[in-house]
Amino acid sequence: MEHKTVQQHPRLGTEVLQDCNLMELTEQQVHELKKSLWEHGVVFIRKQHLTASQLKEFAKQTFGDVTLGSQPKPNDPEIDLDLQSSGVFILGNPKGYTEKIPDKFAWQWHHDKDHLPLTEGLDMNALYVVMLYGIEIPEQGADGQPHTTAFLDMIEAYNNLQPEHQRQLETTSMYHQSPTSPKSGEDVPMKLHPIVSTHKVTGQKGLYLGSDTAIPVGMEKSPDSAKQFWQELFQTVLERTPAYAHVWQSGDIVFWDNSQVMHAGIPYNSNKYKRVALRVGVVDNTYELQGESTPRHVNVHTRPTPNAPLLSKKS
Repeated sequence: MEHKTVQQHPRLGTEVLQDCNLMELTEQQVHELKKSLWEHGVVFIRKQHLTASQLKEFAKQTFGDVTLGSQPKPNDPEIDLDLQSSGVFILGNPKGYTEKIPDKFAWQWHHDKDHLPLTEGLDMNALYVVMLYGIEIPEQGADGQPHTTAFLDMIEAYNNLQPEHQRQLETTSMYHQSPTSPKSGEDVPMKLHPIVSTHKVTGQKGLYLGSDTAIPVGMEKSPDSAKQFWQELFQTVLERTPAYAHVWQSGDIVFWDNSQVMHAGIPYNSNKYKRVALRVGVVDNTYELQGESTPRHVNVHTRPTPNAPLLSKKS
């Protein structure tokens, strides 16, 4: 789907904590980082030099447990050990040039969901923060332009809709499934969530669309109609809401709040360029609501929740 892209956005893509060392932040700096993230949706810090273990430790100390649903894997002897740590995912082609296209699934517009649909105690609009640390950056994307990641402000997207369309969507919910592929024949649990979602910190309304696998209530047995509904709604969003493109530099760490932005990776030529990035996803388990001085604590457990409506289908 075609859309307008800007590199300067009025809200998304704010640089924070210039010239800092992420491993030596004060409590005040951590507070500033999180406040900026909830306010802007996408923020970034430049010139960092971290191992995977350090990135994981920072995420854990700043937000909470980073192992949400992830299973430990043995280290790959062909990849630098500094790039490997449980709960930290390596994106790109760290072993060198390859004809196999890496991370192609991330080229589609989506909210990062990971294990949210499977996790008790979490709504789909939980404060699920993803940190992406760019270590080696391709000189350009497949379009010949500087390598970027694109983001959509879903609060702006909601505000750009006609009032009647807003009212219609406020009465509609969709089922969301984990992007993790189950084994053949297994049930796929899905979690129900309103399309119009209220941010847990700011109280602002925004759209939560998940990905094009989401199924509106009433269309559970009509996959073509569900897909058409999603695509038409998303096309309206793209027509009215410009995307912010973050231009990557080596050493950037980009933080985004999935409860208020969607994103899409931009293809690059993995035969010609090497890309190495470390990704950590974490639910902020202490957050302050506007007007509150005491942080809220969120306890989560990875299993289908009996309290949320679930739709199961066979994979």
